Order: sequence, then C-alpha cells, then structure tokens
Amino acid sequence: MMTKKLYRGVLLLLAAAAVGTAASAAQPGREPTNLTADSLTYDTRTGVVTAEANVRMEQGTGWVEGVRATYNTRTEEGTVEGGVRAMREDMQLSCDRLFAQGQNHWQATGSVRMVKADRTFTGPQADYYPAQNDYLLAASGGTITSADGTLSADRLEGWLKENRFTGVGNAHLVSPPRDLEGGGDRMDYFGNAERPYVVLDGNAWVFQGNNMARSNHMTVYLADDGKAVTE
Repeated sequence: MMTKKLYRGVLLLLAAAAVGTAASAAQPGREPTNLTADSLTYDTRTGVVTAEANVRMEQGTGWVEGVRATYNTRTEEGTVEGGVRAMREDMQLSCDRLFAQGQNHWQATGSVRMVKADRTFTGPQADYYPAQNDYLLAASGGTITSADGTLSADRLEGWLKENRFTGVGNAHLVSPPRDLEGGGDRMDYFGNAERPYVVLDGNAWVFQGNNMARSNHMTVYLADDGKAVTE
C-alpha cells in the first residue's frame, strides 16, 4: 500500500507530468507499479513515506530514478532528489530535485533538461501546471531548442498545447534553417498560427542574410520557404 502511495504521489505526479499530459497524471494506478530502494520507511505520526538510496519507481513505460524520494500522504506533496531522471513515452527529464504538490503543480530545479518530441528545454528551474493548458514557467530563464532553432530569455513562459512561448529580458531567437536571428526586451512566439510569427518589443532587431531591421515593435512572419516578412 505504501509503495503504491509513494508511486502515486511522486512518480505519477512527476513522471506523468514529465510526459506533459494531464491525462496521464490524472489516472494513476491503472498499471502495475514497482518501487525499489535500499531503504523504505513510513512515519505513521507524520504520514511521510521515505525511500533512500538507488530509488527507482516504474509504471508501464514510465519510470523515475533518484537518490532519495519522499511523499506526504496527508498533504500529497512529494519530492525526488539527487541525480533525478524520469521518462515516459516521448518525454525525458533530468534535474537535481523534483517536487510535486497534488496533481496541479510540479517543479524541477537544478540543471533542468526536459525533452519532449523535437523540443528541448534547459535551465535552472521549471514549474509545470498541467491543469492550466500545460503551462510551463521558467522564472529564472532558460533556452528552448527545436529543429527550427533556439529561443532564450531571462524569463520564459510556455503554453505547450498552443505551441506559444513568451520570453522577457534579453529575448533572443536564432533559426539556422531560416538564416534568421532576432531579439528584443520581449518576444512572443505563436507557433500554431496559420502563419507562425514572432512579435518583438523593446529594442527589437532582426537579422537575415545581409538584411538588418530595427524597431521598438516588430512582427516577423515565418514562411515555410525560410523567408521572414517583417511588419
């Protein structure tokens, strides 16, 4: 029972969240679970389950590893610490510490690297809210990398289902396939629009080929042929 509680509270909230799908996180326990660790304790007074040393939790195709894991059965808060790695379906996550609060919020801190499909996020911290349109917040900044290039900023926000991202503070976009580079104080990327585009505000600039454009406000439409149209 405690094994299942620990897994539900930590692995599925974290590894399933790492999948980036709220549905997976909302349906724990549908598949057999397995927990291995050198030490497992449960404090009936505090309601805290603790697994230590060589911790690995598995369910179906998902798993998470770390040095230490805890889960509070009363508050539904869980952590995995120490060289954390998690994987489920097309999502891979690594960090120093993973924290979950119920099924609505998880936080990865310390050398965060998250890979889903063709997109990779790297940064010092990431907060994920599956019930809020798969909202991702990197308050301390980071970089998002895809086949099209990179987007970095001092603060990043992403709405994963909408393929929409906002970067504030030293926002910088590089797209080698389009021979395009741009930046500004703020950048908004709309990837699911009929014509994907980027809006740059504050000291905005765009460089493509031998062409350079500067403005306080600029909209760049990204064409499939690699050309960029600014407005």
